[in-house]
Amino acid sequence: MQTKISSDKLTLGMFVADLDCPWLDTPFLLQGFQIENEEHLQQLRHHCKSVVVDSEFSTPKAQTTIKLLLKQTSITPAEKSTSFPVSEPSAGNLPTSFIPEHIKLVEFKNVTPVENELSPAGEAFTRTTEVLNNLILDLRNDKTLAIEEVEFAIHDLVESMARNPYAIMLISRLRLENADLYQHGINVAIHLVALGRHLGLPKDMLEHLGILGLLLDVGKTKLPQELLNKHGRLTPDEFEVIKNHVSHCLNILNSSSALHPDILEGIAQHHERENGSGYPVGLSKGEISLFGRMAAIADTFSALTNPRFYAKTYSAYEALHTLTDWGKEFFHGPIVEQFTHAIGIFPIGTMTELSSGEIAIVISHNKVRRLKPRVLIISDKNKQPLPSATTLDLLHQPDTHSPPLTIMRGLPMGAYGLNPREYYLT
Repeated sequence: MQTKISSDKLTLGMFVADLDCPWLDTPFLLQGFQIENEEHLQQLRHHCKSVVVDSEFSTPKAQTTIKLLLKQTSITPAEKSTSFPVSEPSAGNLPTSFIPEHIKLVEFKNVTPVENELSPAGEAFTRTTEVLNNLILDLRNDKTLAIEEVEFAIHDLVESMARNPYAIMLISRLRLENADLYQHGINVAIHLVALGRHLGLPKDMLEHLGILGLLLDVGKTKLPQELLNKHGRLTPDEFEVIKNHVSHCLNILNSSSALHPDILEGIAQHHERENGSGYPVGLSKGEISLFGRMAAIADTFSALTNPRFYAKTYSAYEALHTLTDWGKEFFHGPIVEQFTHAIGIFPIGTMTELSSGEIAIVISHNKVRRLKPRVLIISDKNKQPLPSATTLDLLHQPDTHSPPLTIMRGLPMGAYGLNPREYYLT
């Protein structure tokens, strides 16, 4: 049960489900968390007059405190929250004001374990990669696009992610290495489908999002290769040339196929910004579609986290913090927040260092405690690779781990000479 209480009555162990202010305006990047220390208490009291706590996910001691508070006449059960509680990923609880009213939302549940989904996810990923590879080659040779092949591949990708999105997100993270059109398109497609699934968009819209992500940068095949591969920042004139990839993409797709209007609109708007500073039109706020807003966020996250010739590569953690800041001006803040929930502060496939010194790969998320995912441990505390990896749920650890293990930091792929690709199918 959720209860609204004054922030000065908060105690350790309470699970915070909602705030009386935007999450983006607080230090708490992830919505929904358990109060673990005095710093959390001080920050909550500084930023909030009241919060909504959920007794179901609070500690037993905190549950007792909440029951006592409920007996006070000034404390009452909270009304249904308009924000998305991490503990209950239901489409009905989402802040849906930015989703058009005619869209009927659905609820997705993970119906297969990530280990069981790896094989079909791998097949879908391989097929999608091959299709995009062939599509790029056809474009460079001025051949007609086989859009129906893209649609078939994305259908299989969406079916896999509908069952469990973590498998294909893990495979994507571990297989892709090069910063090119293939990697970027597949990453954006997967992130868009993950975000759409999280929001509760129906499957046909998830397929449209997947196609959008896969194709949004194919116009770059018409740009000079030396410009795309340039080291260092672009000059103003060079950037103007790069901007033309949007119109090139639309010209290619309009002449080659009859794609759904939502896909074309999302591609046309994926570089538009909420404050009107984007391109090619300079749209702002209410002028940008849902797909345009979603594509802008997924495209930027993929660009920040993949190696680029012209700028530093961000860790996923850094990229999410950056998007959160930019969400106040350039992107749609509530969708940025939901994107963070969809992929997690430590996205699937991220290499991490545990408090024991061991290295582990994030393989699935925990909806109640976002910083305690399920991981695959691949090294000992001295960073030496293990003969075989072992899984550990950081939320439900055996008594042999005392104190319980935690994630200390995220690591770049290949840190300490470890290759997680050797483990993910074992």
